[in-house]
Amino acid sequence: MSTVYTVSPMPDGMHTPSIPFAAHHLRFTVRVTKAIQFHQFKGSALRGALTAVLNRDFCPEWRSGNRDPHHQVICPTCQLVALERSDDTSGDVRRPYALTPPPGSQTNFEVGETFAFGLTLFGNGTSYLPYIVMAVDHMGSVGVGQKDGGKRGQFELERIDAINPLSANILPIMDSEDKVVYTETVPIVPEQILAMTDLLARDLAQADNLLRIDFLTPTRIMKNKQVCRQPDFFSLGKQVVLRLLDLSAQHGDGRPTMDDGPLELGTHIYPHLDEVRLMQDQTHWWELSGYSSRLKQSQEIGGLMGYAVYHSPDWRPLLPWLLWGMNTQVGKNVVKGCGLYSIGVAK
Repeated sequence: MSTVYTVSPMPDGMHTPSIPFAAHHLRFTVRVTKAIQFHQFKGSALRGALTAVLNRDFCPEWRSGNRDPHHQVICPTCQLVALERSDDTSGDVRRPYALTPPPGSQTNFEVGETFAFGLTLFGNGTSYLPYIVMAVDHMGSVGVGQKDGGKRGQFELERIDAINPLSANILPIMDSEDKVVYTETVPIVPEQILAMTDLLARDLAQADNLLRIDFLTPTRIMKNKQVCRQPDFFSLGKQVVLRLLDLSAQHGDGRPTMDDGPLELGTHIYPHLDEVRLMQDQTHWWELSGYSSRLKQSQEIGGLMGYAVYHSPDWRPLLPWLLWGMNTQVGKNVVKGCGLYSIGVAK
């Protein structure tokens, strides 16, 4: 049975965004077969292993390095991990997925323990699902984490669930007994985002319009080409919107519009971002570094952690974008699990 979402019309004079996009959340549960030792941030190792397997198993031009634009158009691996900007690309090139690392601070996993991590496919990205599933399965035998005696830890894929964090729907698409993978998902869709906007806006209006943002993984936002080490809302909100514009144009069903017309950042977005004030800052900076196999050099991946509380006279124009941002992640290194946040009413 499909879910029916009821959306209230925006008040007179308030613009309604149309964002033709979807986010498909997948959760992979694995069981350790050889002890795994991660570094502090588990997302880097998982993404590195995923990329290595995708390149090795599914890209015929990987070893030759001949990834010209004609090859990239037909190669799913290149579209996932190595797509370059073309003259037809609008905005920044956005990968069609993001990774969610295992929650918690545990970095060592012994044989028999289980852990879960997530991958989100964007827009029409469900066509990549077979490659992702096979790659995660192969990751387990290739190994992840730090080397011990020259070998990395290993796992076996035990279960895959399609999940919808906003509705709490969970749809098993593979389990340990039935290795058949079903491609149905429970996506985040525009109607659900707008319905959630209604509910959250009402709750916020009854709580002095105080919104709390929790930075769950390192969130690295750039401002004027410099790293923003404070929870500056304008910079954060701007990057959320720009990322969604690009993702929708490149992987969804087109660029978002406003009231069936072009979306103008200076008219429809920036004035509302300017109205937001930081009321409480409980963030800190997590200094992290990793290695980029694509760039073949070390890379700073640290970012904001903790939470901040903000006030706006009216959150309704921004909530659809912020709710989408919860599902797309924001900032640098989202493919490694960075930029994950949640929003809610400040208690």
